[in-house]
Amino acid sequence: MPDLHQKARKIFDQIKFVRCPCFPNEKVIFNAKGINHLFYNGPRSKRSHKEIETRLKLLPRTIELLQKMPIPQEESKIVKDTKNIKFWAFEGVIRERRIKVIVRQIGNGQKHFWSVIPFWRKNRFGVKNSSSSLPKL
Repeated sequence: MPDLHQKARKIFDQIKFVRCPCFPNEKVIFNAKGINHLFYNGPRSKRSHKEIETRLKLLPRTIELLQKMPIPQEESKIVKDTKNIKFWAFEGVIRERRIKVIVRQIGNGQKHFWSVIPFWRKNRFGVKNSSSSLPKL
């Protein structure tokens, strides 16, 4: 796994932050919290090697999606240990792949990349992850 950690660190060091139209006066930071969430699904719950690789491959699309999205498709808020934690989810098709990107903010801190998820669609013909799987109207 060290190779994937190094690869993730290199990508995050190159990105540093993204400007998203949804948050016009703020940056979405790419930091250690996002890297950690790419590798772990919670405390002591490591993701599979394949899942980590998939998420790392989706990072360039993540940047594109965030740079284009004026509004989130979902918003939620939880309170944990007296801290307000806010989440925004952005969904879209970038270069023939449907993805869902999560941005998180703890209290009044900076907004940061939290996760990227392949957005799988299931229909009667099977599971697909591309714009071609969307119905043509």
